[in-house]
Amino acid sequence: MLTLVGHPTIDESTREAHDHWPGSLEHSEQPHGHRRNGTAPASPDPGRVPSILWSNRAVQEACLMRYFVEELAPWFDSCDAGKHFAFVVPDRAARCPALLHAVYSASARHISRCQSAGRRPVAFAGRRLPDLGDGTALDYQAVCISHLVSLSGDTAEIQNMDLLAASVVLRFYEEFDAALAGRDDGTHLRGTQVFLNAQGAHALREGGLQLAAFWVGVRQEFHKAFLEQRVVELDLNDATWANRAVLHCVDTLVYCYGDGCQTRWKYEQLCKYSRQWQALTPPTFDPLYCRPPNPSKGEVFPVLWYLDDCVVTAVQHWHLARLLLTVFDPMVPRLGPGRKAAVNSREIEIKHHVFSLCGIAGSNKTAPALVAACMGVSMCGDRMTDRREQEALLDILIKTEQIHGLATGAAQTHLKAAWEWTAPVSAELSI
Repeated sequence: MLTLVGHPTIDESTREAHDHWPGSLEHSEQPHGHRRNGTAPASPDPGRVPSILWSNRAVQEACLMRYFVEELAPWFDSCDAGKHFAFVVPDRAARCPALLHAVYSASARHISRCQSAGRRPVAFAGRRLPDLGDGTALDYQAVCISHLVSLSGDTAEIQNMDLLAASVVLRFYEEFDAALAGRDDGTHLRGTQVFLNAQGAHALREGGLQLAAFWVGVRQEFHKAFLEQRVVELDLNDATWANRAVLHCVDTLVYCYGDGCQTRWKYEQLCKYSRQWQALTPPTFDPLYCRPPNPSKGEVFPVLWYLDDCVVTAVQHWHLARLLLTVFDPMVPRLGPGRKAAVNSREIEIKHHVFSLCGIAGSNKTAPALVAACMGVSMCGDRMTDRREQEALLDILIKTEQIHGLATGAAQTHLKAAWEWTAPVSAELSI
């Protein structure tokens, strides 16, 4: 039986758009306009947004929808064989204003950030988008939030899979952009939890877009809790091998940051689960190719090729859980001659997991891989003492910001201070 804890409510500060848009949508994933049971579709509701809404918008919004499908959907679909965010979300967004504007907001912010140091105006698919910028993304975001706020108190609407999908898409940039910079107030994540808690059990039974969005939301909650060093607010059952790895991270956070949970028995159970997960995963979870770094070529991280995005996500979350278990190991002596050797052994293991995260990110094109590596670097990078290794870790943060537009400046500053840097960074590294 699925148990979900905590039922936070979205901030009630914005409700002005409630009267301008319909908020509900049938919970079917059939494309709009399809016949059902051999009958023609019902006559359209005058208050419903027409199904061709986004395709009739300006070139900018058509480009934003296409950008979402081509560039951002892989972030959400990394553990979803059905690729629901690429194939289903665009169709359903045509009828759901909250989902539509969440897509626009995520695409607008990502494309404007990724091209912020390049040409102006922003361009995509051969089209110049002179009006596109962070301000545009905030405008779309405000519309989406107003719909989610106005509907979050409706017991029927919080079961709407489109609103769950909208909330996790809206959370896309807030999750890492603000969290890595250390200024996230969690407002919109709490909104996501309203829909996660309401739809969890149904999603696990029914699958489809609802399940895909549900697992994205779980991963988002874990990422935020990891960076904030706290327990998550979800208590969930497992599903696929990849999502089991994510849930193992959730259980590990409960041990590390929960009240009264740090017993040796619990620690040993988590370590046992970690070993069993690694031993029992199918052969597809083994690297296609792996080798240690070649220092003579300036390499710092290992090379680890995997065949599938889902495997990359799973293995990186396993390494994140191992990081936590190593740092919170209760068997490290507090005093005595064995303490130094035990601490040194744990530091070597921490380094292994951080470098594995970075090696996976550098060896695979999976969209979230660099972000997972950034999590390990930002939380444990201060432990590295070799200048060359420090520069390689910093390069992971820099490349993540350059490639994905995610703000890592605060993490870079904190690491440089921890390393007591005074000399400039090397110009080029091979990671």
